[in-house]
Amino acid sequence: MTTPKPAVRLVAILLAILGGLPPAILYWAVVVRVPSVTPEAAREILGAPGAAAVLVDVRTPEEYGEGHVDAARNWPYAEIAALTSAEGMPAELHGKRLLLICQSGILSSLATQRLRFAGVSGATNVQGGMQTWVASAEKPCATGLCRLRAKSGEVRNLPMRQSPALEQWAAAVSGLLVKPVYTIVTLLLIVLLWRQTSPDLAALRWALICFFIGENCCAANYLVCADRSALFEYLHSYGMVLCLGLTIHAILEGMDRRLIKLSDPDARCAALGLCRHCIKYADVPCGLERVFLFLIPAVIVVATAPFCVELVPVSYNTTIFGTFYNYSHPVVYQVFEIRYLPSLALVLLLVSAALLRFRKRDAVLWSKVFFAAGSGALGFSFLRLVLFHAFRDNLVWFGAWEELTELLFVLGVGAVLWVFQETLFPELAAVPARTGFGRPQAAR
Repeated sequence: MTTPKPAVRLVAILLAILGGLPPAILYWAVVVRVPSVTPEAAREILGAPGAAAVLVDVRTPEEYGEGHVDAARNWPYAEIAALTSAEGMPAELHGKRLLLICQSGILSSLATQRLRFAGVSGATNVQGGMQTWVASAEKPCATGLCRLRAKSGEVRNLPMRQSPALEQWAAAVSGLLVKPVYTIVTLLLIVLLWRQTSPDLAALRWALICFFIGENCCAANYLVCADRSALFEYLHSYGMVLCLGLTIHAILEGMDRRLIKLSDPDARCAALGLCRHCIKYADVPCGLERVFLFLIPAVIVVATAPFCVELVPVSYNTTIFGTFYNYSHPVVYQVFEIRYLPSLALVLLLVSAALLRFRKRDAVLWSKVFFAAGSGALGFSFLRLVLFHAFRDNLVWFGAWEELTELLFVLGVGAVLWVFQETLFPELAAVPARTGFGRPQAAR
């Protein structure tokens, strides 16, 4: 059997592009193209003397009653969606510039579009909703804009918590030490793998390239955009998705080509001792394929778990060694992680199962590609799901453990390459002058 490498590469590239486009397009259509202002700009507009502007909270009355900006007026999205013309809006809002806010910025974006369609030209979305509004607390503002009021009448300041010394050190070490270390190690591994042509090492190289790009986007978001750029965070997250998918593909390719030999028609399959009869020598079903025909549906069932988890808005302020910092995990990120990625994984895994079941030629080859892609999306979904819901009340540990997990991943890749260097890098092992990678046999 001849492996159609160019076709596999083309399909992998198309999967990466097609998988990444829908969230970006939807975010642009729903949020980016809507007239918007930052929370800081909204506060300046509302606090200006004689300002003809109103902060409109479009959440439900129940959500509004749990805690809203003291100066905000409630106009639920359900009522806005039913509006047919500007004449139907509440009388006290006529002639005002409406600054619309919700929990995450998504519902208020939809409300802004609906109002502008109805002829309310001054409707403007407040970017990021209440989660980002909390983050704007570093700058002083009019009293009513810097405090929250509940239905009970209780008034409180925007969420602020004191971070103990251990948490401050965890934040500093994970961001200023752990991330640079694994980024440098990743670059060194990419250089090591740069000229490797075997499918497993080539896939691993591209996995590390995606990881490297994604983590640098994360660093740029922090250093340049104060963690406010949805684009940089998306590139960071999607880089991790691609990294996991390509890593899983590299593992499957390595196990197949170097250990099991299932795809090699001229080699004895390592599972022959279990199967007793092999598809290569007799007209019998392949035992390993039958195992995967059970495994893939099992993973599909697991992929439905994130849909049972609620989206939880979290945003609070703290100080890290005297520096103001906002910890949040915006709802729009959670939509990507525990709604879109599991959906994408389900589609890819279903295709993988169908290929394995119905395709006669190169079924395993093509099924591996879609299985790895679906597993990568699902793996990142579960990583963020577990970390966020374990530490949603203390997000410093969410960030610290994600950085530590990524460090362990990179070190693990390096350890595997080191342990199996003679097999994976025979050209280096053949050079006696080398030390470490390629040490001469006699010296061992």
